[in-house]
Amino acid sequence: MFAGEVDLQSWYKPDVDKKILKELSKRSDIKGFLDIGLFIIALIASGYLCIITWGTWWGLLSLFLYGNIFYCKVISIQHETNHETYFKTRGLNKFVYHITSLLGGFEAVRWKWSHFHHHTHTIFTHEEVYDYENNSPRPTEPIRFLLNFLPLGPIINIQKVRHFTHFEIIKHSLGIISSVVKITVPQNEINKVVNSSRLYVLFWLLVVIISIVIGSWLPIIMILLPPFYGNTILMICAMTQHAGLKDNVKDHRKSTRTVILNPFFSFLYSNMEYHIEHHIFPKIPCHNLKAFHKVVKNQMPKPNLGVIDAYKAIIPAIFKQSKNKDYYINVEVPNNY
Repeated sequence: MFAGEVDLQSWYKPDVDKKILKELSKRSDIKGFLDIGLFIIALIASGYLCIITWGTWWGLLSLFLYGNIFYCKVISIQHETNHETYFKTRGLNKFVYHITSLLGGFEAVRWKWSHFHHHTHTIFTHEEVYDYENNSPRPTEPIRFLLNFLPLGPIINIQKVRHFTHFEIIKHSLGIISSVVKITVPQNEINKVVNSSRLYVLFWLLVVIISIVIGSWLPIIMILLPPFYGNTILMICAMTQHAGLKDNVKDHRKSTRTVILNPFFSFLYSNMEYHIEHHIFPKIPCHNLKAFHKVVKNQMPKPNLGVIDAYKAIIPAIFKQSKNKDYYINVEVPNNY
C-alpha cells in the first residue's frame, strides 16, 4: 500500500442484518427491462414533441425536455450497468453499459476503472489517489460552479472544458493520455482507452455524415448533442453527491450526501439520490436503494428533503470554499454509530 492509499476495511459500515443485506443485493432482469422500457417510452414521447414543434419556440422547450431525459437517464443507466447491478444477467449489463457509454460520451474503459477508483478513494485529494470524479479541486470561482447547471454550461465554462468527457475522448483518440487515466487505468488497459476513444469519434463522424446525406440536423441534435444542451437535471442531481463536504475521510456519511428527490428526478437519476447508501454498499441495485435507506436511516445523517434544501447548504459552502480551501460542511452523524 502506497502513501495515501485507502484501506477499504477501515471505511465506516453500518450495522445491517446479513439476511436483509443479501435480499436487497439481489439483481433483477425484469426490473432492469421495466426501467429501460419506461425510459424508451419517455424518450420517444419527448422526441415526438421535438419533431411536431420543430421550427417554433415550443421546439426549444421540447428539446430541453428531450435532452434532459436522454442525458440524465443514459448516464444513470451507464453508471448502474458499470456496477453490473442494473440487470441480473452480466452480459446484459455489459452490453447496455457500452451502448449508454457511447450515447452519453463516457468512454467505457476509462469509466470502468476511474469509477472503481472513485469508490475506493471517495473525495481523496492525495496526488497518488486523486479522485477526479468528485467536485475537487474545490472551485475558486463560484460563478463557474453555477454555470454548470445551464444548458451548454460546460461549453460556456471554457476554463473547465478540459473536464468535459467528449473533449477528453478526442484527446485520448489522438494518443494524449489524461491524468485521470494515468492514475486509475492499469498500464495494459491504456491502449484500450485509446482504441475505444477512436471508435467513439468514428461514431460521431458517422452521425454527422448521415445528417449531411439526409439533409437534416436532427440526427446530430437528437443523438450527439443531448449531453451539451440536456445537462441541467443531471448536474442538479449529481452535484449534490459530494459538493461542499469533507474530503480525505473514511466515512461516507461525512463525504457524501443523500437527497430525497421528486419521482421524476428519481426515475431519471435511477435512485442515485440515495448516494451515501450507494457508496457504502455499491453492489445494492438502484431499485433497492430506497428500501435500504429505510433500513439504515437511524445510522445515517438526516437526508436533504429535495434539491432546494440541499443547495441551501451547498451554495454557501461553495462561496466559503472559494475563500477558504479548508472549509467543509460538518455533517452530524448519530452518536451511537
